[in-house]
Amino acid sequence: MNKWPLERLPQGRRSALRIARALVPVVSALLVTGCQTLWWGPGDDEMPAARPGTLASLSPVSTSRAADLAVVENKRVETAEDTVSLESVMRSYRDLLPLVDDPVKQVTIRHRLADLEFARAERIMTDTAEDDLSGAIAAYTNLLAEYPERTGNDQIYYQLARAWGLRGMTGKQLESLDTLVTTYPDSDYWVEAQFRRADILFINGRYSEAEQAFDEVTLASSEQSGDPSFLMNAHYMKGWSQFKQGSYQQALLSYVEVLDLIMPGEQATEAPDQRYQTLTEDLFRVVGLSLSYLDGAETLQALFRQTGSRPYEILVYDRYSKLLIERERYSDAVDVFEAYIDEHPESPWAPRYHMRIIDTLELAGFNKAIPDRKAEFIKRYGIYSDYWPETDPETLAYIENQLEILLPELADRHYLLAGEAKKQRQRASDRQPDSRVQSPGADEHYRQAAAYYAEFAATFPDHPRTPERLFLLAETYLELQEWPDAIQAFERVAYDFPAAGKVQERAAEAGYASVLAFREYSRTWMNETNTDLFALQEMQQLNRLRFVNAFPQDFRAPGVYYIALQREFDQQNLEEVIPMAARLAAWQPAADPALVTEALLMAGHSLFELARYGEAEQSYGDALAMMSQEDERRPGIQENMAASVFRQAEQLAEAGNVDAAVSEYLRVGAVAPASTLHANAQYDAASLLVNAARWDEAIDVLNGYRSRFPEHELVNTVPAKLAFAYRETGQWEKAGDELNLMVAMATTPEERRENLQIAAELYDQAGNDDKAIDAWRQYANSHPEPAANYMEAANRLAELYESRGDRERRDFWLNRQMEKVDQNPEAADERMRYLAASASATLAREALAYYDSIRLTLPLNESMVAKTNALEDAVQAYQTTAGYGLSSFSTEAGYQIAHIYSRLGADLMDSERPEGLSQLELSQYELLLEEQAYPFEDSAIDIHEQNIRRAREGIFDEWVKRSYESLRRLLPGRYNKPEVTAGAVHDLG
Repeated sequence: MNKWPLERLPQGRRSALRIARALVPVVSALLVTGCQTLWWGPGDDEMPAARPGTLASLSPVSTSRAADLAVVENKRVETAEDTVSLESVMRSYRDLLPLVDDPVKQVTIRHRLADLEFARAERIMTDTAEDDLSGAIAAYTNLLAEYPERTGNDQIYYQLARAWGLRGMTGKQLESLDTLVTTYPDSDYWVEAQFRRADILFINGRYSEAEQAFDEVTLASSEQSGDPSFLMNAHYMKGWSQFKQGSYQQALLSYVEVLDLIMPGEQATEAPDQRYQTLTEDLFRVVGLSLSYLDGAETLQALFRQTGSRPYEILVYDRYSKLLIERERYSDAVDVFEAYIDEHPESPWAPRYHMRIIDTLELAGFNKAIPDRKAEFIKRYGIYSDYWPETDPETLAYIENQLEILLPELADRHYLLAGEAKKQRQRASDRQPDSRVQSPGADEHYRQAAAYYAEFAATFPDHPRTPERLFLLAETYLELQEWPDAIQAFERVAYDFPAAGKVQERAAEAGYASVLAFREYSRTWMNETNTDLFALQEMQQLNRLRFVNAFPQDFRAPGVYYIALQREFDQQNLEEVIPMAARLAAWQPAADPALVTEALLMAGHSLFELARYGEAEQSYGDALAMMSQEDERRPGIQENMAASVFRQAEQLAEAGNVDAAVSEYLRVGAVAPASTLHANAQYDAASLLVNAARWDEAIDVLNGYRSRFPEHELVNTVPAKLAFAYRETGQWEKAGDELNLMVAMATTPEERRENLQIAAELYDQAGNDDKAIDAWRQYANSHPEPAANYMEAANRLAELYESRGDRERRDFWLNRQMEKVDQNPEAADERMRYLAASASATLAREALAYYDSIRLTLPLNESMVAKTNALEDAVQAYQTTAGYGLSSFSTEAGYQIAHIYSRLGADLMDSERPEGLSQLELSQYELLLEEQAYPFEDSAIDIHEQNIRRAREGIFDEWVKRSYESLRRLLPGRYNKPEVTAGAVHDLG
């Protein structure tokens, strides 16, 4: 019996069953059941063994049977080795048929002939594509018609269905298969027939019926103990049938059944069996489609919660994520990875999928989200995570490979971001120097960088780049001003790693950096208790000595050792200073001579303090011997040699012997003329004379000192002493000149301000207006605060310029007084408001004078503009004056504003009249003028009345009186009535 290859199905059916081709390796196993069994793959040259009970089990022509034929037909017997064509076999059976009397055997021979006819026609169709199936179909049909109840007809229906299928008559084929599965439920061909009819139903779009048929195949295949090959195909096609009906959730369950068969048990899931490669890939693709029609990652997660976890679960997630990435659905792919991680947080695949998320985000260009994902990877799987100690060695190695990249990358990123934040803060501070711009972002980035650098060192303690990361960690702590941590990190780099070559250089650099960090750290110890402070200083001292002893050849070691020596000297550990100074002096390679000289000096000072004056002198001499004659430090050392004389002078001064002390101080110059003590001694002599109120002598010595030692460190204090002496002797201008010198030498703004103010006052007292103006102007321009002092300076400048007739400069300082109070009126005291009001009143009076000077002439509209502009300026000026709230100026402002409006009305009435007007026109013109003038007069009356109301408040000054007088003139009926005095009546009769 011939095979039933898929390649001979009609083109439409082949297309519909495209995916089913992937099942070739599975179904090919069915070949062991004979020529009637299902075959879905390319040809196999070897004919499989026939299944007992089928026509295939009959030998086409056996040797014995050939002998029988030979006896019947007198033909030559052919051996098994002879080649027997299909035609000859068919002729043999035809020849045999008349010779057989047994009806059963006749039917068997006819069945065999029909099968041979079908095989012949199938071969012709294969070779020539010609349809010669009519004979086989007729033979099968006749057998079924003649023997409808015959056992074995299920085989005939099976072959007949194949024949109809080769002709492409799927309707006839389906009828044959329907009959077979309905009539012969126990047939060996039932499962295959049901599967084939399910195929046809699927191709015809009858998906519900196809699903049912495939389902029956799965049930039957599951119950059979034989070959279960159809089970995989049926589950797969059942899933497709459900998919076509939109039952995607049910389809997924069917696909899981297929995967259970392809990858059973604990089979490795890195890749499916090669036999099922194509099927698996297509299966994953349709699973992906189904998931896409549902809720994607959420559905996938729910699927395996429903079915239970599977060994191949990771492959489903993997293929689905690849499908989504191929379709550029990057966010959905990320959701798939996250779903797996969420479902299997302890899986070895979890960290790998986390990195897949990062790769996908990079592919999608979602760069902003990547750093947070990388940070999350470190948090979830790094050395401090719960995952780290529980994972397997292979996964741990994978994580370490990622951390080796991610930790430095994120650390460096945060370090750079912190630097950028600092720059932004600096730029903002430059734009607003007075503001305090805070940048918490910089500190936060530095902390993140530090955490990653530290974790790198903890994760890879033996990594060749760990010292470098620790160095960066230390620098990050420096930026955060977390000094102890910075010092510890630097010391680890310096002392915990084998050092050679460049590594040695880095170690020395780190050791020195720890020394510098300790120096910065020490600036934060102000509030430490004495005990804690001493402990910290001792730690710093040990740090210095550790660096020096570890790297004595480093060019910075002597300098650090000198600082350690200085520390001992500062602590007055004088017995320690002496041998340490000797070690520095003997340092190899030789230390900087300047450091050695200073060490010898400290030794000399220590010896001097210990009353070992001979040794001290020797140490000073050794220091001098190391210096050239041009060395600037020589005077300092020589000064120490003259200290004994200086000390004697101090003792005499303390005893109150001024004359003797002055003599000794002046003698220091004879002992060591180049010593700075010479200048100090002369200065101290002058100070003694000042304190003794011996002014003339003090002035002589101070001037001599200043002329001889103009660069001395104390020369800047001479002006103060001389100014005091000059004031005591009434030499005001000279005292002012000294104060001016003190202004230039002042070290603080407050000191400069006070000196400048005193100098200005002294010049005022001396009557030198030029110097006074310069001093007051310099003061006012340089010191706007304190405001009260500034106001006095501006007022004095206005007075001085007034005395010179320089109104422009006077007005400038009047305005500055007003501006000062106007800028911060709440801070102004009574005196400041008075000065501002006075300044305003002065300017208002000038505005009033200008207003009064303008006459209304023809053309009236032009002169009126000038007049009204001047009116507005004058009114505004007096309103400003009144705004300072001082009654003496407010009443003046009230009176003058009323006067301004009254004057405008009067000026209107007194203005020139146009020429050529008739009497009537002139009357009308004057009437118009009166109408224009009356409102101004009314305004004047109102303002005068407001001004006189101040009398009720107890204010009855000149301006209130003048308002009364104006009202008597403007409203005589109300304010100019004569007083009526009634006499006493004595006689009532």
